[in-house]
Amino acid sequence: MSGDGYTRLYATATGLLLVVAGLLGFLVGSDFEDPELTGSLLGFYPVNGWANSLHVLTGILALALAPRRSRPWAWIGALLFTGLGLWGVFAPDGTLLAGVLPASRSVNLVNLLLGLSAVLALSAGPLENRAERASTRKRARRVRPRIEGTTPASAEPGKRPAAPERD
Repeated sequence: MSGDGYTRLYATATGLLLVVAGLLGFLVGSDFEDPELTGSLLGFYPVNGWANSLHVLTGILALALAPRRSRPWAWIGALLFTGLGLWGVFAPDGTLLAGVLPASRSVNLVNLLLGLSAVLALSAGPLENRAERASTRKRARRVRPRIEGTTPASAEPGKRPAAPERD
């Protein structure tokens, strides 16, 4: 994969993962009234209505940005998920971030993995491709159209080559 292929893969994969996790989370626990953890997804991932909503909304955003704006999503994912993961690491286990989002060890680990995979997707080669594209554009601008019937070696410096004879 080249260029934005890694960030596109990241955006698509995280988008699908987040939407599915959020929808499954609503089946397990969907209480918004009391922000306490209302269920455990797959037996180890605590959820509530707020966390499920965040998963579904960020997943839909990732899927919407994946085809053409995957790099901005990778930046958003890197900042959001790494930030949530680090915030959760420093919060006591089993508490709520901002009073609504779970901060257990499993949630923090998943958030950190999502954030660090965004960093990897961003660092996987697009800078070289951009430089390569820029140099190709510069070379294309320097190429002059050739006049039929002449070669650069046969043309005299400072003179324009003669037009080809017509019958």
